[in-house]
Amino acid sequence: MSTSTRVSTSMPERVAERDRSRRRTRLAVGLCLVVVASLAAGTGWLLLGSSVFGVETVDVTGTQRLGPDQVRDQAAIERGTPLARLDADGIVERLRELPAVRAVELTRDWPSTVVIRVTERQPAAVQPRGRDWALVDRTGVVFGTVARRPRGLPRISAPVTEGAPALRATLDVLDALPPPVRDQVREVRAASLERVTLRLSRGRTVEWGSAERPDRKAAVLTVLLGRRARVYDVSAPDSPTTTHR
Repeated sequence: MSTSTRVSTSMPERVAERDRSRRRTRLAVGLCLVVVASLAAGTGWLLLGSSVFGVETVDVTGTQRLGPDQVRDQAAIERGTPLARLDADGIVERLRELPAVRAVELTRDWPSTVVIRVTERQPAAVQPRGRDWALVDRTGVVFGTVARRPRGLPRISAPVTEGAPALRATLDVLDALPPPVRDQVREVRAASLERVTLRLSRGRTVEWGSAERPDRKAAVLTVLLGRRARVYDVSAPDSPTTTHR
């Protein structure tokens, strides 16, 4: 005959054990939070406060007229500056102050490189500036001068002020012309939006008239140039004329 003994736990003991378990859980959670906070603080210091991820190299791409060193000087990025703390917007704004820069993109190449991608303005025409030639892009911005007139760029005679109506008229005309016709243009003159004239190769002249309907006028002129003439008048493109004077 066997006997068994049942050990029972009193209510106060069960309550005490539950409290101890809760304390252990809170302690474990607290330790985890401390570890996470320490890691976050350490990471933040590495990224923002130390030179471990600081700038060592500034790569410049896309430049032709500008030199890479000129771009770096304008960007004014101090060596050792943490990549995460770079004022990218401020750097881009400084670079846009360079007349030859049309657009710029800055990226961080971790752990220590800044990449600056520059898109330069492209000349659409030139205008005399004393003994030099001013380079004018499609939007009317003067972004540089050269000592010799570049081949293939027409001369424009209009006020070179960004957004000036007469200047924009000359550029709109050039933009409307197909390449075979544009290659024949030596000069575009615009005293006003209503008085635009083109001087072509071999002493020919085009009376363009107003800046309105440029695509239609360009299409008509392309056909008229198949005729021998000294003056091509497309100011009224629906009734163009040619003159042999």
